[in-house]
Amino acid sequence: MLIFAAKVLIAPILLSIAALVERRWGTVVGGWLLGLPLTSGPVSFLLLEEHGPFFAENAARGALLGLVGAGVFVAGYSLAAAERSWRRSLTFAGIACLSVTFALSQVHLAFGLTLAFAAVVLALVAVATLSAAPQRANAPSAPRKRDFAFRMAVACVVVVGVSVASTLMGSQISGMLTAIPAITAVMTVTTHRSSGKDSARSMLRGTVAGLWGGAAFFAVVGLLVTVSTPVITYLAAAAAAAAIAAVSGRVATSQRLVLAHVH
Repeated sequence: MLIFAAKVLIAPILLSIAALVERRWGTVVGGWLLGLPLTSGPVSFLLLEEHGPFFAENAARGALLGLVGAGVFVAGYSLAAAERSWRRSLTFAGIACLSVTFALSQVHLAFGLTLAFAAVVLALVAVATLSAAPQRANAPSAPRKRDFAFRMAVACVVVVGVSVASTLMGSQISGMLTAIPAITAVMTVTTHRSSGKDSARSMLRGTVAGLWGGAAFFAVVGLLVTVSTPVITYLAAAAAAAAIAAVSGRVATSQRLVLAHVH
């Protein structure tokens, strides 16, 4: 019940913060914030408190696999949006993400192999997203009240559904579900509708940079949670996520690197 309440509260708060950040610093930074484990990180800690360290370790493994699915969504939408509407882009990316996530739910790799696999996929996603990124994006427009309410409603509905499903499944599936890019999908679609495809693709370029922070977070949790205290584990995970996300975010916001990939 504690996990459920936390996720329902965190989702709309994160959407509000991301919308404000997007307006202030642009779509790339807003997307970067969405990629960070701001929802899945606290949920991981609550899973530890409710189910113990071994459950949390398996959930961290699942979260890494879930980040692969999130990366597939980001790459799929970014590539599809170049030529397709938001509806077709969302359908394509959503089907790809869910298909990959379902396939990976049947896989049970050692933690080290899971981490290596996630890193390779995220690297490929970063290359694909950077190469598809536009040179310039439109300035983000303020979302209409109707769009903002839609973001909140969809995020809450999806989070409730994921929370209910996770209570019926094992630790790895629970971890994978925390990484499903529901909030990213909502933000991307509303940005695509209000500001155009270039803004949406720029946001996704930032998101994939943030996903590296999530991968670092769950890598540290998986390695330490069964051999260290919760405080040390999650402080170390947060520090690793901040360091990696800072580096990847710097790369994502470097116009020089983006143009080098575009040309």
